[in-house]
Amino acid sequence: MIIKIGNTYYNSTQEPILLILSEHEKECISNMGDKKKFCSFPEESNINEIEKFMREVPNEIIRYVD
Repeated sequence: MIIKIGNTYYNSTQEPILLILSEHEKECISNMGDKKKFCSFPEESNINEIEKFMREVPNEIIRYVD
């Protein structure tokens, strides 16, 4: 598992990662199908900025979890 917080990536093969999920987040994750990215963000966030944040993940990061 790799997580991105701001512009920093953390890899669970190199350090422990703990996710504490709400019931809503657990439901969203359980319905992801073959998608690889899930983003949780403040309600007042600009959706265009969130979409850009999610797109800016380098291909080598995505390939790492394949």
